[in-house]
Amino acid sequence: MKTRYLVLLAIILFTGQSCTIFSLNPLYNEEDLLEMPEVLGLWEDTDEGKLFVSFERLDDNKFIFRYMEAKKQTVIDFYSGKEEAYFIAEDLDELKEQTVSFEAAILEVGDHYFIDLYPYYKYYEDDEDDEEYYLFRNFIPTHSFLKFEWENDELVLYMFSYDRLQELFEQNRIRIRHQQFDDYIVITASTDELQKFIRKYADDEKAFEDPDKFIKIR
Repeated sequence: MKTRYLVLLAIILFTGQSCTIFSLNPLYNEEDLLEMPEVLGLWEDTDEGKLFVSFERLDDNKFIFRYMEAKKQTVIDFYSGKEEAYFIAEDLDELKEQTVSFEAAILEVGDHYFIDLYPYYKYYEDDEDDEEYYLFRNFIPTHSFLKFEWENDELVLYMFSYDRLQELFEQNRIRIRHQQFDDYIVITASTDELQKFIRKYADDEKAFEDPDKFIKIR
């Protein structure tokens, strides 16, 4: 059950923010999707080495994006001399709780790349015997977005700044259909409207939190 909570909180955990922005509609139309094979693999954050993301091919133009918060232990293989990374968890349940999966789509909006994330429900199968099954049936899945770029072979991910966008909404400088809640914003606009909104603020550094940087480890 904790895994399902992580589905809702994973993007928040990415940057330690308590607030975020969601959308009822995707950022992409099907014709916008990019194959982007260079993102495939496992990536480790360059800060403390405790956050990991991975991209696996789901179909021609979509990925399974996994987010992990785990410890890593590096050992040397006796025969090959190569370093091998092992992710440490007390048991399988704990490892599952540390991993969150999304269906990811990559597209270009203006001069920037963006990732559209949507809960990967095949990974979180419903269990009618679970005491909270019917509670979670009331949750409506939403899309969330990350801007990303390449920097010296590093994958750099940016999350939208809730505080900055809330300020723009309050000043009526953003005119896009949305619903404001205490700790998050749900955008209800269409995909085309979303892309216009993203294109307008993609170059605004204040519209994004400080980035997380990752290097590929395999």
